Amino acid sequence: MSSNHANRGVVYTGPGNVEIQKIAYPELAIGNRSCHHGVILKVVTTNICGSDQHMVRGRTTAQPGLVLGHEITGMVVEMGRDVEYLELGDIVSVPFNIACGRCRNCREGNTGVCLNVNPGRAGAAFGYVDMGLSLINF
Repeated sequence: MSSNHANRGVVYTGPGNVEIQKIAYPELAIGNRSCHHGVILKVVTTNICGSDQHMVRGRTTAQPGLVLGHEITGMVVEMGRDVEYLELGDIVSVPFNIACGRCRNCREGNTGVCLNVNPGRAGAAFGYVDMGLSLINF
């Protein structure tokens, strides 16, 4: 799928500046490891998160080149073999909070205190400023 589509994202270039740029098509991977429990979404609609606004307005820091946006509604276009509750073509919402969905706390419904996402920094329950994602934007 990735070879036939131009993927674009809103990229932070510095305080007060963003640009729409071509970005790489996402892969089902975390670093060099395959991510068999992940999905790739085609963006259907999105909004602007407060954490993005804080960064763009210069109130918080982020690295230039960060792809903004993490609160979307999207269609599942690719999925790993371990995905349990979704099918290709499903429409899903991605909320502001981030969680692995697999640890003890997540399985008990306590995704706000996920044991695996951002263990070394505060704010994982509420998203975080430098959380840019590569999403499909046709």
